[in-house]
Amino acid sequence: MKKYLFNLSILILLLICQLSIAIIFPSLELIPDFILIYIVIRAIIFGARDSMIYAASGGLLQDVFLNSFIGIFTPVKTAVVFLAALLSGRFFPENLLIPPLGVFMATIVHELLYLMLKENYLFTANYLVLIKEIILPLAALNALITFFVYLLYFLYGRWDLSGQA
Repeated sequence: MKKYLFNLSILILLLICQLSIAIIFPSLELIPDFILIYIVIRAIIFGARDSMIYAASGGLLQDVFLNSFIGIFTPVKTAVVFLAALLSGRFFPENLLIPPLGVFMATIVHELLYLMLKENYLFTANYLVLIKEIILPLAALNALITFFVYLLYFLYGRWDLSGQA
């Protein structure tokens, strides 16, 4: 139980950070998705069973606080984490490029699934322009943040991210 409360508090803190960036810097076009980064890193390190619970919780938090249409982020984040968990256990932990590449691909899949589920974007959006101007730069930003977060995680002795004492 302590493990889930610890990780839920991390998700809430990451959501507050994400919302704070949007409030402090209103002119920013790209705001990183810290919850997506966290849950994809968890999926790569710990696998699908552990991280899908937090993906659903993080998606629900984002649905409540960021979106007027409840229910888009929850299935999208859960599906993306399931796909990211396929990388779990298939590489050496010392490989610093797998998590950023996983987050890069997960961001692209996440944003495309989000656009497909959003009703008003389904037929009116120009997907090539959105991919070129928003999705790929956002994926690169999330991957860059992931590289530094995973580098810190690796250099500082592989912190216990499970939340258990």
